[in-house]
Amino acid sequence: MSQALTQTPPRAGTHSPALWRVAGGLALAHVVLLFAGFSQERTTALGDDLDEVRYALAEGSLTRSLAGGYVESLAFVLLLPVLVFLARSVGTRTPVGRWAAGTSLVAGVTYVAITLSTGMAAGAAALYGGHSSVDLETARMVADVRNFAFFLSLLVLALQAAALGVAALSDRFSPRWTGIGGVAVGVVLLVGVAGAALELHGYASLVWTVWWVGVAIALIRNAPIPAADARS
Repeated sequence: MSQALTQTPPRAGTHSPALWRVAGGLALAHVVLLFAGFSQERTTALGDDLDEVRYALAEGSLTRSLAGGYVESLAFVLLLPVLVFLARSVGTRTPVGRWAAGTSLVAGVTYVAITLSTGMAAGAAALYGGHSSVDLETARMVADVRNFAFFLSLLVLALQAAALGVAALSDRFSPRWTGIGGVAVGVVLLVGVAGAALELHGYASLVWTVWWVGVAIALIRNAPIPAADARS
């Protein structure tokens, strides 16, 4: 993977190399916080019986689970500045690249919006209800809203990855990993949503996460040299 991430020589750019490294660091922080939040949460899956729902939503520490949800939500908030930076820095050389970069930005922001406003909110409501007077059937229905929001969010995440891949290819930025890899990851996510009944969506989401780590490393290691230095 290292060779794929470093195959493109530094390019002249208007952004300071430090900004590229900050963006890469934020992209990595998203993944770290995401798994940190997951480790403290209990969630349900479609088709869980009432005993599984009770374990996930009515037992254990409510404070700990909500804290995990807060950390997970913060991970998605950190995605926003990275998405904006990528849209302004990768794919700027050609009309197709700029179109793809803008599309990736809109898709990524939509993904974050669905996750926070529907997925995380419904998950927290189901958890809170399970620890209070709400019956388990109702809590399970609310939790299923979170599950379906997750499925739908992966559709726009597929567009985000594929569009960023096209932008990277047009700009020759990490063309194998970010470029071709992004297009491939987009296809994998679409297949994962279609195969959600077989739980393929979870594997597809993990594939995106691995790819995103590679994008973060590419941002850190392939920061372009300042334009002034390029002319000297």
